[in-house]
Amino acid sequence: MHQTKPKHLKYLEEHKFHKLIIGAALKDYKTIEEFAYLFTHAAADVIDISAFPHSVISAKEGITQAIEEDTSLTEPLIMVSVNIGEDPHFRRIELNEENCTECLACVPTCPSAAFTDGFSYNENLCFGCSLCLSSCHFDALEFTNWSAFESKSLIELQELGARAIEIHLNNDLRAFSEFYKSIPEFKLESFCIGSGQMNDHELITAAETIIKEVKNKHGEQKELIIQVDGKAMSGATGRNTDIVSIQAAKSIMHLQSDTVFIQLAGGITDKSFTKAFAAGVKVNGVAIGSYARKKISTIRKFSNKIEFAKKLVQNPGTQSLDN
Repeated sequence: MHQTKPKHLKYLEEHKFHKLIIGAALKDYKTIEEFAYLFTHAAADVIDISAFPHSVISAKEGITQAIEEDTSLTEPLIMVSVNIGEDPHFRRIELNEENCTECLACVPTCPSAAFTDGFSYNENLCFGCSLCLSSCHFDALEFTNWSAFESKSLIELQELGARAIEIHLNNDLRAFSEFYKSIPEFKLESFCIGSGQMNDHELITAAETIIKEVKNKHGEQKELIIQVDGKAMSGATGRNTDIVSIQAAKSIMHLQSDTVFIQLAGGITDKSFTKAFAAGVKVNGVAIGSYARKKISTIRKFSNKIEFAKKLVQNPGTQSLDN
């Protein structure tokens, strides 16, 4: 009997895959629910969130609400992000209240409104983009790194509705191999490399190690995504930092296959698919994060937020496939 391919797999194969990154460090559950709702309406393939039980619950609530409003929608996969060692996605700003003068210079720099005119700072809204750091001249802001999960909690997250995982690697590939052997299988597995921490040779070695570990554990037919991250969380800057991601992805495109998909992240905007294809880097998908969050935060009318999300998930790269 013929089986219909899952939507996420079909779109990966067709180079149309879109993932929304809500934030590996974000714990603002209202925001998670809202963005899951918006991008379910927009037909995103995956919603990428922090690896906390309430994050999964909130994403599930947003997805459910959208599908109740429009039963023709397909439920996106909920992906939880985890880290091995220090990673720029797993950090938050820590406020030194003694040094802070409440000058408010940081307020307009934050794409997630973690700082407000009051003055107040809500660390649960921070996703670690670093845009505020250069605005502070009083040494009141600094990063704190953290780990978002315990391995045993992944089963609980699956029970709550997480069907996909993303593992953020650093250069400790031995630690990755040991960790990967210990975790349960997910419907979709993605592996993030780069983040400005690897040269081309290291990217290739990391990608080859990932493929080897996945195939050894689950067999040759197991699909996986290798997400190449250039300058992490830089999409909100509007500075064409996606070029760094595209160049990094070029170094591992020879590993792309029917079961190994390459995805761009880091500085990704609505133009990144087109840029990648124009450069001859025919990635399978893109992951959009801070760019989407910043743009949507400026839109007041909720229906307009949905329309923007829909436009963002439209695929401008498909036409380039025939070029």
